[in-house]
Amino acid sequence: MQERKNTQMKNKNILYIIVILFLGACIYLLSKQDNSITRTDRRDFSIADTSEVIKVTLSSKAPEIAVLNRQNENSWTVNGKYKARKSGIFYLLQTLQRMEIAHPVPLSMRDNVIGNLAVKGIKVEVQLKNGKEKIIYVGSENKELTATFMMLKGALEPYAVHIPGFKGYLSGRFFTQEYLWRDKTVINYDNRNIASVKMQYYNVNEKDESFQITKTNMGYQLSDFETNEMIQHNPKAIETYIASFRKLYAESFVTGTLNIDSLIKTQPLFELNVTTIDNESTAIKVFNKKAEKTIYVDGDITMQDPDRMFAFVNNEDWMVIQTNTFKKLMKKLSELKK
Repeated sequence: MQERKNTQMKNKNILYIIVILFLGACIYLLSKQDNSITRTDRRDFSIADTSEVIKVTLSSKAPEIAVLNRQNENSWTVNGKYKARKSGIFYLLQTLQRMEIAHPVPLSMRDNVIGNLAVKGIKVEVQLKNGKEKIIYVGSENKELTATFMMLKGALEPYAVHIPGFKGYLSGRFFTQEYLWRDKTVINYDNRNIASVKMQYYNVNEKDESFQITKTNMGYQLSDFETNEMIQHNPKAIETYIASFRKLYAESFVTGTLNIDSLIKTQPLFELNVTTIDNESTAIKVFNKKAEKTIYVDGDITMQDPDRMFAFVNNEDWMVIQTNTFKKLMKKLSELKK
């Protein structure tokens, strides 16, 4: 009888052990599955091969939208109208490729972060060549300024996302303003392709310094802007000048409260027209830019910004250009003739 009871107890103990082992195995498998999901989420924010990206749409509640379309390997457009800035595209694609989860969002901050993403976040829609799409909501930075709160569409949790090894946050690389994405090239011509240059000065003391340069079969010709009279020129000075039209960029596009109608009625400093042998042309009218504060030049007060000017490019875009960058184009007739 006693032996029978002992056998029953042993069987119960074995059963308990089996149940415990089974539960332990279940917990282990669930834990492993959770870890696998976490690792998948970590990778899921990034795009391994950004050469597969053909379109990125960034939008906000403002509402503002920037639609970036790949034209070829090295060229993108913004909103189907303008050439996109290469550096902006480079950092955007680099960020999409390298960003990872830095840490989960603390439970105490979760609802607030999700709310901010919904109201103030940037919606980033990334379209790939294979037709797949990834949608990421990009929010503000964490308090340490080392990561940016993001959330994938369809996900349950937001995360603080960063680029390993990069000190700073990523929100500044995702923006919706069209003008910030636009290429800021004003002029970029190879000297071998330039057919003519016309420089007209408007100041009464400089009108006589206006000129034209024309490419002929015999080389370049220099002439007076008003009379078209041919003038003997300094070949080296002309060659140096013609080679100055490469990679000239504006500081920024003009936005905000500038009174364009009033400015266009003022007298320009000069007007420059450059035409290529392929009949491509760029026309620039340059105006004084009012100083934002009192400036002293040689002891005298000036109301003009000595470092910047306004440029009206191709009768379309108002841009801020730096005097130091463009002064090599502001040659006088007297500097080019023999």
